[in-house]
Amino acid sequence: MSTPTQKIEIASQLLDTALRHFFSEPPEYFATICLAGAAEEILGKHVESKGGESSFNSMKNGAVLISQFLEGESTTEKAIHKLMNKAKNSTKHMDGGDDSTVDFDPKAEAKDLLERAVTNYYQLMVHFELKETDLLTRFNNERGT
Repeated sequence: MSTPTQKIEIASQLLDTALRHFFSEPPEYFATICLAGAAEEILGKHVESKGGESSFNSMKNGAVLISQFLEGESTTEKAIHKLMNKAKNSTKHMDGGDDSTVDFDPKAEAKDLLERAVTNYYQLMVHFELKETDLLTRFNNERGT
């Protein structure tokens, strides 16, 4: 018989595992991208369900405003959404035989996804019993480096 599992617990496990892959020797950035991307998405939905703004939407909305300021007209939300999720989606999908490689900085993309997931996680600490883990502390301490 199956036991129901709360999605907040799943997202917490995914985030913790993503952090372990990020800090492993050697680092496993592609695993981090997939796991952090899934965690970020679930945690972001929880943030929004509690009336907050997910880190993804905050960044996307900021990018729309900046593009309007710099270019005189805003880039579409859809275009920014696609760009922000390019690394996550390109590592887990293959669109035919010509789509056999990815071209981005895996460390930077892994860090970006972790930052979004961690931001959502902290927003949810007031709503759920989420723990400040050693890996979260380490990530926060090394964010600027």
